[in-house]
Amino acid sequence: MKKLLLFSFVALSCFSARAQITVADGHTAQQLAEMLVGQGVNISNPTLNGTCPTTARGKFDFTGPSVIGIDSGIVLTCGRAVTAGTDFGVNGTYNDFATNAFPPGFPMAPGDPDLTALINQFTNAGTPTNDACVLEFDFIPSGDTVKFDYVFASEEYNCPGCNGFGWNYNCSNFNDIFGFFISGPGYTAPTNIALIPGTNVMVGVTTVNDGVPGFPAVPDPCFANTLGAGPYTGFYNSNAGGTAITYTGYTDVFTAVARVKPCETYHLKLAIADGSDNSYDSGVFIKAGSLMTTSVKLTPATGGGQNNDKAHSVRGCKPAKVAFGRSTCDSTVSLTYQLEIGGTAVNGVDYTFLPNTFTIPANTNTDTLIVQARNVQYPPGNPMYVTIGVYNPDSVAAGVPNPPIVSRDTVWIYDSLYVALLTDPMVKCPRDTFYINSEIAPGLNFSWSPAALILNPSQQNIKVVPSVTTPYKITVTQPGAPATCPPVSRTYMAVVEPIPQISLIKERTECLPDSLNINLYAEPGDVNYTWSWTPSDYLRDNFSPNNKFYAPPGDYKYVVTATTPIAHCSNKDSMLIHVVPPFEFESVTPTDTTIRYGDPIKLSSRSEAIYWRWDPGTYLNDPLLREPTATPLEDIQYTLVGMNQYGCTDTALVNIKVQYDTRSGMPNAFSPNGDGLNDVFRIENLRFDKMTEFRIFNRWGRQVFETNIPTKGWDGNINGKPAAPDVYYYLIKLTLPDGTPKVLKGDVTLVR
Repeated sequence: MKKLLLFSFVALSCFSARAQITVADGHTAQQLAEMLVGQGVNISNPTLNGTCPTTARGKFDFTGPSVIGIDSGIVLTCGRAVTAGTDFGVNGTYNDFATNAFPPGFPMAPGDPDLTALINQFTNAGTPTNDACVLEFDFIPSGDTVKFDYVFASEEYNCPGCNGFGWNYNCSNFNDIFGFFISGPGYTAPTNIALIPGTNVMVGVTTVNDGVPGFPAVPDPCFANTLGAGPYTGFYNSNAGGTAITYTGYTDVFTAVARVKPCETYHLKLAIADGSDNSYDSGVFIKAGSLMTTSVKLTPATGGGQNNDKAHSVRGCKPAKVAFGRSTCDSTVSLTYQLEIGGTAVNGVDYTFLPNTFTIPANTNTDTLIVQARNVQYPPGNPMYVTIGVYNPDSVAAGVPNPPIVSRDTVWIYDSLYVALLTDPMVKCPRDTFYINSEIAPGLNFSWSPAALILNPSQQNIKVVPSVTTPYKITVTQPGAPATCPPVSRTYMAVVEPIPQISLIKERTECLPDSLNINLYAEPGDVNYTWSWTPSDYLRDNFSPNNKFYAPPGDYKYVVTATTPIAHCSNKDSMLIHVVPPFEFESVTPTDTTIRYGDPIKLSSRSEAIYWRWDPGTYLNDPLLREPTATPLEDIQYTLVGMNQYGCTDTALVNIKVQYDTRSGMPNAFSPNGDGLNDVFRIENLRFDKMTEFRIFNRWGRQVFETNIPTKGWDGNINGKPAAPDVYYYLIKLTLPDGTPKVLKGDVTLVR
């Protein structure tokens, strides 16, 4: 297949007005190589291949923001570097069918064998290369890594009119190729370092593009290569509508990186060529001064104590170290670096003071800076860091103001050694086995306590079988650390819920005139247990510890389960309830009766009761007798409670009414003559009544006698002298036992 050659003519004045890049060609190999060199690299023996015309190579500078991400540098092409009229080079307006092919000396110039071998890994075998432009030179690095930045651009991208069939050359054998080949110690053959990041896939039109439009009916060449690499679309940028460069697309800024041995000689070959033909060319932009190695190599070594790969020092513990490597290959003299000390940690407070210079002694390639974290009274609680930057030694020596930092590294400051417990909090039952897992920083020593309660106390992850809530503590120390390095402990509280100890009446006999209250409890008493009854027949519910039971006569067995709320530790017990028929009195005597005041009466009952109680016990000789004797002095109701051998009870009532019969009487005459018969006038037969007043009056109403003593009467004298025979009148007031007043009135004849 042959590409169609199409031309577009653009007015030069319009093009110049829109240009954002300046390109100059004709530079020598020495000039081009020197433009690339940065710090830590010395070059020698630069050459250009004989087929790379002066028009195919040059220097570029962006006057405004760079559209490709690189401001200045050199450009190598397989066509033209500078646009001249209708011969399109790098600079100019986007043109999707431009060609800068057919340079002076047409027909096609030769290719390059390394590029030919490389392109055939990604296209159909046998694809030739043409119009090669190759810059190569020797270099000696002072560091162990060399790198430089570049962007690849091409007219092969998205060229709808390229061949008249409406598809482009993203994936075909008409693809331009470039490569950066390094050789020297550690490389057995020239090795391409222009690779897609993280892969061993070369950078080119075939591998970095916007996909494969236009190939639905044929195998996709992008996936038909030996490495199986499809297009990496994420690194591709379209230049459609661009006004700075003519290429239809370009890659992101890539960095070519190679590991090297300091102070050894290497060879670098930068090459680009057309693939298959010499039309629709490509170019590679290489950043000025980006060919460099770290002139001062800083290698941090951690003091340890934290669980990460960062260089760090724990307060009071082992220090971190930063090894300085020389920036020159001459080790016969001492070398002093100017340092920039920064970060969030305070120099001399959070770590031992660091000066702003560091010297590597003569005849020594490396030396070490110590960063010792210090204990402070109030640790901040968050990691802090110190940065150590090295100013460019050449700039410092030349007195350049604000010299650039050529190397910088960071050391972190932590408050304490790292130990963490990874097991989530949990609640277990007694004698449950579980593991407590920990995480500690590498190199730390650890110990667990209480060791006697741990099955494997020497292991980092322990196995425990606690019977009660138990704290397990892990303590870490840093071996070889100074005495200022404090141990750190973490405690895991293994919470154990107790097995409930249920308290209940194992067996009981009940007669149920009403529902029975069943009260349960478990020890310890401060746990919110859940309860379960099986079965739940004749119960109020199946989940209450304080339940109610009612059932006909029979035997009922229940299983009760108590369970803790979190770990669900459970225990069960059972109870048996015998329900017997109700108990009743056969007879109780008397029922309702009336007696005279002061008379006794016998109470009695007939039943199977084994226990009796008469209530109240007032006026009874013994309220616990089956047949007590009552002598009530007032109306009273006795309640008899009887209980049989099963605890069943019955009650009966006895009502006794007390009648007060006053038997007192008064004579109608008396003769106080001393013969012993009727000598005194008084009330007779006064048993239960209370006399409150006894007075006697003569016929004229004059009181001649008064008393309230029942046994005392009138002896017929008035003021110690015998009263005249006559008729006298009496007034007696009594109070009956029930409190009722009674009055007696009458007359009596005094006979002499």
